[in-house]
Amino acid sequence: MKITFILSQYKRISGGNRALFEYVNRLKKMGHSVRLFVVAKPARWYRIDHWPRIFNKKVMVLAPETIDWVDNKVPIELLSVNHESLIPDSDILLATAWQTANFSASLPESKGKKFYFVQHHESLWTREKGKAQATYHMPFKKMVISTWLKDILKEQYQQEAEVLVTPVNQDSFYKEDKDKSAVSRVCMLHHDYDWKGYKDAIEAVKKVRSENCKIELVVFGEKLEDPTSLYEEAGFEFEYHFRPTGETLRKIYSSCGTFLCSSWYEGLGMPAMEAMMCGTALVTTDTGGSRDYALNEETALVSPIKNPEALAKNLIRVLTNEPLRLQLAEKGYQKIQQFSWDLNCEQLVKSFEKSLDDRK
Repeated sequence: MKITFILSQYKRISGGNRALFEYVNRLKKMGHSVRLFVVAKPARWYRIDHWPRIFNKKVMVLAPETIDWVDNKVPIELLSVNHESLIPDSDILLATAWQTANFSASLPESKGKKFYFVQHHESLWTREKGKAQATYHMPFKKMVISTWLKDILKEQYQQEAEVLVTPVNQDSFYKEDKDKSAVSRVCMLHHDYDWKGYKDAIEAVKKVRSENCKIELVVFGEKLEDPTSLYEEAGFEFEYHFRPTGETLRKIYSSCGTFLCSSWYEGLGMPAMEAMMCGTALVTTDTGGSRDYALNEETALVSPIKNPEALAKNLIRVLTNEPLRLQLAEKGYQKIQQFSWDLNCEQLVKSFEKSLDDRK
C-alpha cells in the first residue's frame, strides 16, 4: 500500500512523535511505500514575507538521520505551504494531530482513505480549543492510543474509534539487574506545560524529604539545558539530564527504583511505560491514558491528579517498602510486555485494508 503520514512537527522528542516514527519505519519494513510530510505554518496573503512560500510551492526533503533520537529510515518532507498539489496520491492518508486533520480533511479522495490517529485529547490544552474539537467530528476513521481516548470520543463527540495502545520498543528499553543505589532514586520528566504537573511532583518530593525519607531525585527533559532555575525553584539540587535519548535514557530509567508521573492528563504516557519496561516501579497520578497499564496496587500506585500530598504518600510507601516496590516493578514489567509492535502493525494494516475494501 501507499501510505502518507501528515505530521504537525518532527523535532520534539515526545512519546507521540516516537510512536509515529516507529509506525512509519515498521510499515516501511513490512514492504509498504510510506511517506512522511510535515505541515507548514499558515501562510498569510497579507504578509509579503510569506509570498515566496505561497507562489513557490515546494517540498524540502530532510535526510532520515535528521532525527537522531530514533532509528529512522524514512525521509522527512517539509511543506512550504499546505497545498494539495504537494501531497501524492496514495491508498491511505493519516492525520496525526488536530492541525493536520484540518489540512487532511480538505484533500481530495485521491490522496488516500482518511484516518485520524488521535494521541491526546488536544482540546484540553491547545489555545485553539474549538478548532481541535471540530476535528473529532470530521469524517475520518479514528484510531486512538488508549481506552480513555476511545471513551472520550464516544461520550463527548459520539465518535467510534479503534484502540491501539502504543507499545514500548523492547530493543531500546529492557530490564537489567539494578544496583542497590536504585532503591532511593526516583526519576521524573521535566516539562513546562502546566498539565504535565512538574510543580506537583516537586511539591511531593519536598514533602518526602521533610519526612526524613531518603530520596534521590533524577530529572530529565528537553526544555532547559541549564537546570539552575529548576534548582532555585525547588530549593534543592538534583541530578539532571538534558535531552537524553536511546541508551542514555534507558540507563537513567534502569538506575532508578521508581518513576514518578504527576501529569493531569496523558493520551497514554510513554515515559512511564518505558521506565516500567526497564523494571522501574511506577508512582503516578490517574492521567486517564495510564489506565491501560497503571492498575492501582497491582502494576502501580495511583493517586488523584493535582494532589502532591497523595503522591508523596505513595512515594514514601515504595521508598520504605522494598517488597512492595519490587512487586510493583515486576507486575508493571509484565504488563508492558503485553503490548506488541508486531501485533499493532498487523492490526493497523488490517484496518487499512478493510477501509479500502469498503470503498470498492
